[in-house]
Amino acid sequence: MKSSKTLLIANLVILTLLIPGYFIFNNHLKKRNLVDVIPTPVPTSTDVLRSPQPDHDEQEKIYTAIDPKKLDIVPECLPSNHNFKWELLRDGEKLEGFAQNEDIIFNNPQKYNSVQGVSTFRGNNYRDSASYGLADIKEEKLEKIWDVGIGYLDSWTGVGWNGQPSIIKWDEELKDIMNISPNKKSKKDLKEVIYGTLDGKIYFLDLDDGTYTREPINVGAPLKGSVSVDPRGMPMLYSGQGINVVNGKNVPIGFRIYSLIDQKLLYFLDGIDKDCLRFWGAFDSTPLVHEESDTMFECGENGLLYSIKLNTDYNPQKGSISIEPDVTKYRYTSPVNGRLGVESSILAYRNFAYFADNSGTLQCIDLKTLSPVWVRNITDDTDSTGVIEDLGDENVYLYVANEVDIQGNNGYSYVRKIHALTGELIWEKGYQCSYSENNGGAMASPVLGKNDIDNLVIFNIARSYKNNGGKLIAFDKNTGDEVWVIESDFYCWSSPVAVYTPEGKSYIIQCDSGGYMSLIEGRSGKTLDKIPLQANIEGSPAIFEDMIVVGTRGQKIWGIKIK
Repeated sequence: MKSSKTLLIANLVILTLLIPGYFIFNNHLKKRNLVDVIPTPVPTSTDVLRSPQPDHDEQEKIYTAIDPKKLDIVPECLPSNHNFKWELLRDGEKLEGFAQNEDIIFNNPQKYNSVQGVSTFRGNNYRDSASYGLADIKEEKLEKIWDVGIGYLDSWTGVGWNGQPSIIKWDEELKDIMNISPNKKSKKDLKEVIYGTLDGKIYFLDLDDGTYTREPINVGAPLKGSVSVDPRGMPMLYSGQGINVVNGKNVPIGFRIYSLIDQKLLYFLDGIDKDCLRFWGAFDSTPLVHEESDTMFECGENGLLYSIKLNTDYNPQKGSISIEPDVTKYRYTSPVNGRLGVESSILAYRNFAYFADNSGTLQCIDLKTLSPVWVRNITDDTDSTGVIEDLGDENVYLYVANEVDIQGNNGYSYVRKIHALTGELIWEKGYQCSYSENNGGAMASPVLGKNDIDNLVIFNIARSYKNNGGKLIAFDKNTGDEVWVIESDFYCWSSPVAVYTPEGKSYIIQCDSGGYMSLIEGRSGKTLDKIPLQANIEGSPAIFEDMIVVGTRGQKIWGIKIK
């Protein structure tokens, strides 16, 4: 009897230990089965505009300012070790001990745009996407839907580098106060293409069919850069000018801000600035707008970084908008050589901004104090805009590449991964390039892979293959190793663009100097389709869901559907 009780107690103890384990294990199996049968959630349209975040808390985290004094900057990037000289100016007077009145902290790039669409060159403050939304791709083919003829000024034809359009689906209330034509204003879900071109005009087109939504703005001088729409949902348009001679006569050159209510000029920033050290007034760079402080940041080929408090007065009820700009200028001399000028577009992570210049100097600037955090020599003139990768905590990286200009023929274009907070070089890969009448190396901005290519960063290197050809190269983000390479007889100044399906499958759109647009599978690098657009494509495409828009030097803007 005693032994039976002992046995019973022992069995009860065993059951007590096993039953919770059974339920835990059974629950685990149920969870596994649920995962197997529930479809993968379809990403929202904004999911493709940023690098994937590890969890919900990371997506909603508050971005705080970084204290440069607490960073372990590599010695070779310390401004003091470069004899780096800089100063701040306002109204011609030098400023001492400057600090912005408000904090300048850029948030998650997913939140940069309050408008639906592609508002600026490469989409946001990380410059990591020129596509908006998802594409339902079945046939893996490209189809020409529409084309619009445009003009020329002197020898400047069509759309040039870097020439990306903005594509915006306007809020209905905002659309109502703008001077959009009545038949387009009444159209539900109008998506407007806005494109600055070398014939000196800014065009406004319907994404669906390419017809005019309103009359063009006639600037009267060639526009080489990309226009930007105010990302806050305010009716303002930003546009830089590329050339200062028309029909043999000098014309004013600078940067302009327009009202999109009536298309009137709100502000002209003269590129021939009395405070500049280089008297060339072009603006190929596109700005960033910081929402909370109402401040715009823009770089010029005159060698100045502008911090412009816009003091915007917008009254949607009255249908009016005005600005009273307060301008502070960051001026520096290159530690590499005497060449000044910035053609790449400024990037921003929290309170840090980044840009590379014609001398081959890459800078990190604290936007609160407009002072250099670190500087790095990146070998040669760098016109292409880089991209920021934010992996959380202090794992923030820049991917950049230089062109071949100062080095001359057979110089090297270096693709680099750099720690964005310290300037440390993580890896670099060099490619020898030719230089004839046109520059070789990296003129195009890279694709930072997401979804099924989140391990890749994709660069185009011009004139690195045969005489005028190039290479599209997918690099492993961690190692810099080549994952796939496409070699072409045509070079590319046009930036590749990634587009994604609801399932997360990636495709790359690439345009080239031979006038071809290619559809490429992102993971494999396999070319799936190629169509001719009749002329050199220096401009860069923007994509809204399954529609691509790009202009050519052949005086056409094209609307292409991904089928």
